[in-house]
Amino acid sequence: MKRISLFQRSLLAVSAGLLIALAVSAALGYAYVLRPLAARSADDFSALLVLSARTWAELPPDTRPAFVEELQDEHALQVSTLETPAVVESLQGHPYLSLLHESLHGRLNPDEGLQVSEDPPGQFNVDLNLPGHWLRFSFTKQRITPRPTRAVVGIAIAALMTAFVVAFFLARHISAPVRALEAATHKLVLAGERTEVPDSAIRELHTLGQAMQAMADEVAVQRQHQLVLLAGISHDLRTPLSRMKMAIGMMDDHLPGAMRQRLESDIAEMDLLIGAQLTLSRAQQVEQAQRINVQTALQEWVDAEQAMSLIPIGLRIGADIGEKALASTALRRILVNLIQNATRYGASEVQVVLRSSAQGLCIGVRDNGPGIAAELRDAVFRPFYRIDASRQRAAGGAGLGLAIARQLADTHGWKLRLVSRAKPGCSFWLKVR
Repeated sequence: MKRISLFQRSLLAVSAGLLIALAVSAALGYAYVLRPLAARSADDFSALLVLSARTWAELPPDTRPAFVEELQDEHALQVSTLETPAVVESLQGHPYLSLLHESLHGRLNPDEGLQVSEDPPGQFNVDLNLPGHWLRFSFTKQRITPRPTRAVVGIAIAALMTAFVVAFFLARHISAPVRALEAATHKLVLAGERTEVPDSAIRELHTLGQAMQAMADEVAVQRQHQLVLLAGISHDLRTPLSRMKMAIGMMDDHLPGAMRQRLESDIAEMDLLIGAQLTLSRAQQVEQAQRINVQTALQEWVDAEQAMSLIPIGLRIGADIGEKALASTALRRILVNLIQNATRYGASEVQVVLRSSAQGLCIGVRDNGPGIAAELRDAVFRPFYRIDASRQRAAGGAGLGLAIARQLADTHGWKLRLVSRAKPGCSFWLKVR
């Protein structure tokens, strides 16, 4: 199910409410303001036309041209006579002309004919049948004032733009405190940082923020206690392990070779497991970023791993990143764990890739090993998860390498994932912001 953000939901709700209110206001404005105004204008114009027609009919023929010229100069009306006008269709597309036709019909006598037409397009004609002749008054669209349809369209466009702007800022104002709480929660859950939850003037959000602040403080205390506890356990466990190593060395002449190797192997495995578990816990702490040259650092880290591995490890630079403020120790630990995971489990060649992206940079670690099934791509990041337990033990791993890498990435706001490849093998990609 696709979910929308609070901002989008608020924007839709506020926009819908404003649009409904504006639609009702526009309808009322048209019914009680624009249409009566247009009707009044049409009535005044019809009075002018009827009066002009009857005045023209009463004037002597030699004075009519001067009167026609005056109408054209003063009222933008062209007057002409005609025998019989052609029959035209009704004026359904011209609300103002319909009002004008209705007003003229009420002012004329029953025996006086009337026809309103548009010919040619953009020029309107009012034909009045006076006794003995037809008189045509012609005028353009610019003569029609007001224009209710154009006014309604203009008001609607302005109202829509206003509604969208108001809805946008109102929705952002509503969702801003929630986004701040979301950011604080994300920082707390993924990075494990002690964070200050922003306060809000809204009562419900203020109560929620106080509860989250109490939870954040409690989580910070618990994690600090966890680190202290793990450090103590590590010390308490490693001390007897060291004694056992010394005891085995002192009993070298009394222990069979196979038993001695088995005991040393078990002690080494326990020591590795304790160290890995302690590293996983420390991975929840955010490291202070420092500026490093990314290409130079990657080359040094890859060279260091190559010096301890018989498997070729290549580096391909696909972008000039230059210097960037990063948690370098965490980044190196992630890269080393990914490389060691590839060299440990069947890869005959490993390639490290550096690319740039819109959000930052991407570092990939590819290998040509046996690969990991699609349904296990998330499971491999779980602590102590083993795809093949026998292979894991034979390789000497503790089952925490990928878990530590994922925890470090989450703590610093990065994304580590395993993607599919057209060729056999694995392809891990780390997106660093």
